[in-house]
Amino acid sequence: MFLRADLSGVKIGLGEPVKVMGAINLSPESFYKGSVAKDPDEALRRAERMVEEGASIIDVGGMSTAPYLETLVSPEEEKRRVIPVLRKIKDLGVPISIDTQRYEVASAAAEAGVTIINDVSGLSDPRLAELIASMDLSLILGARGGVKGEDPIREIRGLLREALRRAIGIKEDKIALDPLIGFFREKNWYIRDSEVIRRLRSLLILGRPICIGVSRKSFIGKITGEEDPEKRLFGSLSATAIAVYNGASLIRTHDVKETVQAVRVAEFIRKEVDQVRVGDVEAYQFSFDLRAEDMEDFFIEIGSHPQGAKRMSDKAEMRIIYMRGVRNPVALVVKQEMLASGGEAALPSSSIVFGEERVDLVIIGNLKQLRRLIEKMDLNSKIGGSLSKDFGEVRDALSNLVG
Repeated sequence: MFLRADLSGVKIGLGEPVKVMGAINLSPESFYKGSVAKDPDEALRRAERMVEEGASIIDVGGMSTAPYLETLVSPEEEKRRVIPVLRKIKDLGVPISIDTQRYEVASAAAEAGVTIINDVSGLSDPRLAELIASMDLSLILGARGGVKGEDPIREIRGLLREALRRAIGIKEDKIALDPLIGFFREKNWYIRDSEVIRRLRSLLILGRPICIGVSRKSFIGKITGEEDPEKRLFGSLSATAIAVYNGASLIRTHDVKETVQAVRVAEFIRKEVDQVRVGDVEAYQFSFDLRAEDMEDFFIEIGSHPQGAKRMSDKAEMRIIYMRGVRNPVALVVKQEMLASGGEAALPSSSIVFGEERVDLVIIGNLKQLRRLIEKMDLNSKIGGSLSKDFGEVRDALSNLVG
C-alpha cells in the first residue's frame, strides 16, 4: 500500500501515528556511550523502560555502523553480543529489530525471535533478502553507497531505489526506508544531513514510509558546537521534530520518553498527504513543494519515459516570487506575459488607474513559465528603449531566483 507499512504488527505511514523505536547498543565502540548496555540484564531493564515510555519497537545492535570510527568486529563477536540479549527481551510484547548488515547475524537473530531486520547496507548481501522473504520478516532498508554531494536527496532516492530492486520476494508493505543520517562523511557532510531532513518529504515519492535516526548524531554537534554526544539531547529533539513535520513515520532514538513528546507535537502540527478512495481508485494530494528534479524522478517512478519526465518536470515545480520597486509599465508587461503562458501576476489595482512610478508585484508560475518570462524580459531589455534597464533588472532578479 502506498506510504504504508506493517512492521511486524506495528503500522506506520499514512493515517497512522508516528511510532518511536528505542535503540539499544551492545557495542562498546558506539559513538554515544550512554546508549551501550553492558550485559543482557541491563539491556532488559533499558528495553522495559523504553516500552513503558512509548517505544513501539526495540532495535538492538551489536556493531557500531558509525562511518568515522574503527568499529568492525567479526560476525561471531557480533552474534556473541546480541543473541543473549535478544533471547532475554523477546517477550516484552513489542517487535524486536536487529541492526545488522550480516546474513549470519540476521539468521541467528531471527531464530532468537527477531522479526524486523534493520539493514543499513541496503541489502548488499543478497542472502539477506532471501532470509527476510523466506521467513516473512519486516525490513528497514538503508540508503548505503557512494554520493557526490551535488543533490543529496536525489542521490539517496537513487540508492534506495536500487536497494528496493534487491528486495526480491519481500512484501512491499513490510518495508520502510531510512536515508541514513550521519553515514556520509564527505565534504560538508553536516550540511548534507541538514538538507536531507529539510527535504525529507521528497523521499515519499518512492511510496514507502520513512524511518529516520538523528539521536545525538555528529551533525547536531557540528551545528551546535557541542562535541559531547551526552549533551546533544535538545538538538536531537529539535531535529526529530523537524523530521516528523517533514514526513517521517518512524523515529529511532536513544531517548524514548523525551522523543515521544517531541513527536506528538510535531505530528499534531504537520500537514498530512491528503488521500481519498472511491471504488478501486486511490488519490493522494501532495500539499508540499517538490522540486523539478523530484518530480522528474516521480514521473519515472510511475513508468514515464525519461525524456518525457524531463520535459514535464519544469511544469511541475511552482514558484511564487514577490518583487518590489518594479517600474509600472514593466510590471504590466510581466502580467501580460504570465497570463499569455498560463501563469499569473498580481499587482496593485491602483497601478492601472493612477499609474504609479514603481509597484509591488507577485508572480505565480511554474519553472517553464518563469523561464519563458526571463526570455521575454531579456528581449525587452534590448528593444525597450527608456525601459531597457528596468526590464534587465527584472530579468536578472528572476534569473538569480529561478536559475
